[in-house]
Amino acid sequence: MTKKTKPVAVQSAGIKVARGRPSLGEAERYRERILDATTAVFLEKGFYRASTNEIARRAQTSKQTLYALFPTKADLFVGVMSAHTEQLFSKHVYYIESGKAPRLALTEMGYLVLNMFSAPEFLALYRILVAETHNFPDLARDLWCECIQRGYGLLAEYLESRRIGGPNYNKSAAQFVSFLLGDFVINAMLNPDLELSERAVRSRVREAVEDFLCLHPVPPARKQKRPHGDRS
Repeated sequence: MTKKTKPVAVQSAGIKVARGRPSLGEAERYRERILDATTAVFLEKGFYRASTNEIARRAQTSKQTLYALFPTKADLFVGVMSAHTEQLFSKHVYYIESGKAPRLALTEMGYLVLNMFSAPEFLALYRILVAETHNFPDLARDLWCECIQRGYGLLAEYLESRRIGGPNYNKSAAQFVSFLLGDFVINAMLNPDLELSERAVRSRVREAVEDFLCLHPVPPARKQKRPHGDRS
């Protein structure tokens, strides 16, 4: 007859018990620190050579916490890029609800988009993405869905709310972005020293808005219907 063994109280004996992966709520406290460390490592080593061990070490957190927020290295890269685009996307509701004239609203949105794309850090990350797309196609697909396609969708919603560029508002949104970025992205990929001055950014945005509204004019404001029987 075998004796039943009592469970060993390892904690009372002063032995640390390894914790599992933390909850998402616990891990969220480290998101900004992890993204900062991720950006630094990707910019130094590129996507392929970047190590999650190195990212966790620089973020001063555990790999369990890292993986609770970003299960894969591709998720880390998308998280870094999304941190840039979310600053732009967060203004979507404001423009939908604002009473600003479409020309002014599109000018402000265009300025935000071009400023983001011409920022040195964003451009450097974008170059890494382009260089790694062949070897990591899923990374490019994830980024397309989370950032580019989502951005087109939000812009299309704004255009539809102002009846500009219909009936294919998604196509019109892509056209506006194309007018904005044009050959700038190609030039920036090939010339790492390329910089746009504030004057150049504003000039490019102004021309893009003018060209877009020439193609898709702002429709006249709708007249409010008078109540039945009101002849005033």
